[in-house]
Amino acid sequence: MHTRQKRLLKYGTLFAVLVVVYSTGLHKPIIATLQRGILKTGIMNPKLKEVPDTAGKTRVKGANSTAVEPGDPADLDVQFFDEEGQLVSLDAMPHKPYFINFWATWCPPCIAEMPGIANLYADKKEEVNFVLVSFDTDFEKAKAFKAKKGFDFPIYRIAYDLPEMYNTGSLPTTVVINAEGKLALIHLGMADYDTEEFREYLEELQ
Repeated sequence: MHTRQKRLLKYGTLFAVLVVVYSTGLHKPIIATLQRGILKTGIMNPKLKEVPDTAGKTRVKGANSTAVEPGDPADLDVQFFDEEGQLVSLDAMPHKPYFINFWATWCPPCIAEMPGIANLYADKKEEVNFVLVSFDTDFEKAKAFKAKKGFDFPIYRIAYDLPEMYNTGSLPTTVVINAEGKLALIHLGMADYDTEEFREYLEELQ
């Protein structure tokens, strides 16, 4: 076989493999695994200096409203449906910090950070309100994904229009609110929350 024919066969085989991978949806876990490796480098983690500070407020990168700054009251007048279809309101949850994560099963960066969030939840579920909000059109897919992965954290779906402060136009987005109901930070994109630094940060928000 000539060199040119071998090259064409090699590229043809590679193309066929890529078609199969994408058509079966296998590319999502592959991409998520690669991104999980990137997360462990820490280069995409949130800047935890953006904490509530009424004396010297820092603008939250990516926020859509001038009112959304660390130290300002967060909008807790928002409702979600839980996995049993019950309506749940943020302002009715226990008086403790909130870890709110907006995600979707079709979003590889969202999937990449999920194991870390699951570990964080296992350690901090008694001290923090975990609200993981699925943007999947079919909520059953999100529930099936959670069950398949064996995650214990609660997931929700949007009940009504989200307040402006949560509409970043980016997935994943993580919003942290302190126990007093004040915004702590908004992080756009994936991050590794399974760190001692982030655990200590949440403790400061009690």
